[in-house]
Amino acid sequence: MEISWGISEEIGFRPTMEDEHAFYEDPARLFFSAEIYDGHGGRQPAQIAAGMLTPWFLHAWARERRAAADILRDAYLAVDAHLVDRRLQAGTCAVQLYLIGEEFLAANAGDSRVVIGTGQGAAMLTDDHKPDRAVERSRIESLGGSVVVLGVPRVKGILAISRALGDACLKPYVSAEPRITEGVLGSENDVAVLACDGVWDVLLPGEVIDAARRERDPQKGAEEISRMALDRGSTDNITVIVLNLREYTSSLKSREMVIRKVHDRA
Repeated sequence: MEISWGISEEIGFRPTMEDEHAFYEDPARLFFSAEIYDGHGGRQPAQIAAGMLTPWFLHAWARERRAAADILRDAYLAVDAHLVDRRLQAGTCAVQLYLIGEEFLAANAGDSRVVIGTGQGAAMLTDDHKPDRAVERSRIESLGGSVVVLGVPRVKGILAISRALGDACLKPYVSAEPRITEGVLGSENDVAVLACDGVWDVLLPGEVIDAARRERDPQKGAEEISRMALDRGSTDNITVIVLNLREYTSSLKSREMVIRKVHDRA
């Protein structure tokens, strides 16, 4: 597949690195994925999810005649159940970009993001899951939980995101339900960037896409975005993946990207 990529990982000002990443490819099925897992409370959930989620998806996808988005949702729930069964109190955000021929799936639970270049500049393919958002607060409170502001809004005064994998001590208030955007790529989609909140806390999506476009080498682009985030004052772990899609999308018939459906069982 004609996709080149670069990755930059920085511990930042945290005592430990809790991020993980993964890439998977199945040329026979025109499948490619880039993924980031932003752990909290320890790195182990991120490591487990990085090694389990997409292999689970690929195994089921090869054997079942169901929509890929439905299988991806089940993969999230399977990883979450595994982490809870292991009684891990820590958890991890997750974000993926799956490319399947001309089609894509972008999924997330938490506040890591996928941003893609378009003719208008940049488009967000994910949506942050924060406890103070109306739909998230309503879900949490309907289950008997609470959202408490301690610096920022937190589930039960503990976790500053409302969806993640794991976090057994905060079930059922922290949900593993992913938000999945399904669509078709266009020739306008030249670059894509996946990053954890250590980037998005301090940089705007348009700034990040502009930086990725300035560097033809995606590795240099990823390193530049990391540097920008550190210079802007990020204090979190930083993981950035830049995908160069120019050759991949240059021959597509469609000029513009089309989002077909957003799956979200909040």
